[in-house]
Amino acid sequence: MNYNLKEAFSFIDQEEKTMKKLWVDLCKYESPSADIESVNAATEFLEKNLKNFEMTTKIRKFPVGANSISAYFDNGSKDLEMALLGHLDTVHNKGLFGEEIVKVDEENNMMYGPGVLDCKGGVIVAILVARALNHIGYDKFVKLAFSEDEEVGHRFTNGEGKDFFLEEVKGFKAAIDCETGFEDGRVVVGRKGAANYKITIKGKAAHSGNEPQNGISAIREAAYKTINIEKENDYDNIHYNVGLFDGGTSQNTIPENCTMTINVRFRKSSDVPILEAFLKKIADTSYVEGTTAVIEKLSLSDPMEETEKNHKLFELLKKNSEELGFGSPYPCYLGGGSDAAYSVALGIPTLCGMGVRGFENHTIRERAIISSMAERAKLILKTILTLPEKF
Repeated sequence: MNYNLKEAFSFIDQEEKTMKKLWVDLCKYESPSADIESVNAATEFLEKNLKNFEMTTKIRKFPVGANSISAYFDNGSKDLEMALLGHLDTVHNKGLFGEEIVKVDEENNMMYGPGVLDCKGGVIVAILVARALNHIGYDKFVKLAFSEDEEVGHRFTNGEGKDFFLEEVKGFKAAIDCETGFEDGRVVVGRKGAANYKITIKGKAAHSGNEPQNGISAIREAAYKTINIEKENDYDNIHYNVGLFDGGTSQNTIPENCTMTINVRFRKSSDVPILEAFLKKIADTSYVEGTTAVIEKLSLSDPMEETEKNHKLFELLKKNSEELGFGSPYPCYLGGGSDAAYSVALGIPTLCGMGVRGFENHTIRERAIISSMAERAKLILKTILTLPEKF
């Protein structure tokens, strides 16, 4: 079936003002990952608007943590064509942006505020794509799936946020994660996974002036462990960062206790047993005689593995971008994770970083390029309409 691309683009242009208002209003619902009530409020607000657009919605509730949401236009199709992903939580604490939570600078084509770029702007792009496809009578199935605690690796749902994606996107031909877009238009074809571990060290306290020889310093042990962990860094593959220390009781006491928290980045799921064996060896080794240590896993976010299918989907999107006059994007690989990991894990060709373009996400200077909302919607829509039968 031939679809009217010009009509779809005209719809996007006509609805740009409506969708920009929804973008602003959604970002006014501040939703830091740990604030379950606020994330749920943002989800409920979004669901109301999706229903107003006549989309079918499904709220996924978890035993702990905030809710996720999926949505689609029920056209009766069994052809699972494209899943569009995103998330509704942000990293910013409520109130950080002041009374005027979202600022719109029309003159400079910029919007400022929590989540305008990461990733509520991308959520709006996905909705606009689905609406435009429905408007032109697209007869294949497109699903939207938005999570609640992506920024913390689904820690607040005890990892069940991962299961949400594995269930919702299974069987789709392709997926695009409308995550933070880059100003230069680059597109993400792979991302490292991330894991966090805590090593708790036990030494022996003693007065540092009267009997230092009777003490066993847990902090000294932590220092040796840090050096031996980080000297194994391979920034192209597995690399470690000992980011937090917490130990000691006073400056004149040999420290009896110390904890160290390690963040690890890795390319493949098969790297996890390797890095865990290494960290356990470090934990079990006493560099300072008399110390003991135990290690525990705090969280694990899967990598978006770089695949040949991802690159084939990228080449299609690049061709469409050039034809539309949007420039020639290039593929990139990032150290930070995203929910695109789960569609790739299912063998689905996936691209990430296809939300609105902007700057400095995760900072109070977070801002998005307003016009990129319509541009990205058009690029994704044309890519959906030109998907091959098979990858």
